[in-house]
Amino acid sequence: MTQILTIQLSEATYDQLKRAAELARQPLDVIVEQSLAHSLPPLLEEIPPAYQPDVYPLLFMSEADLVQESRRRLPAERWAEYEALLDKKKISPLSEAEQAKLDSLRREADILTFRKGYAAVLLKRRGYRLPTLAELSLAA
Repeated sequence: MTQILTIQLSEATYDQLKRAAELARQPLDVIVEQSLAHSLPPLLEEIPPAYQPDVYPLLFMSEADLVQESRRRLPAERWAEYEALLDKKKISPLSEAEQAKLDSLRREADILTFRKGYAAVLLKRRGYRLPTLAELSLAA
């Protein structure tokens, strides 16, 4: 089912859309719909509900803040503690305190992962060129 929406556009935006439609040999409404579809941020519903409140604020961040967010890392000491607890869990049960710490570190890592990924998607949608894997490995 399609919906009809009436919007007001500046002359310059209309002319740009019209020219894009002519060049693509597509109807104007197809170009407008494609343009909107490519510029909308991904829905938060695609992220597990437990992490949505942690990711939602990214929608309102500036490009500079999103770049910074996309480059965040779990501090080395917390990553080492996380790995040590995982290794220990493989050979013996963890104490309640250790299991609670592991759960906390896992949640922190999950939040970081969701935020970094969502920041990268938002940047891409805003036209920012993301670094290639080769560029990322050089920066590491």
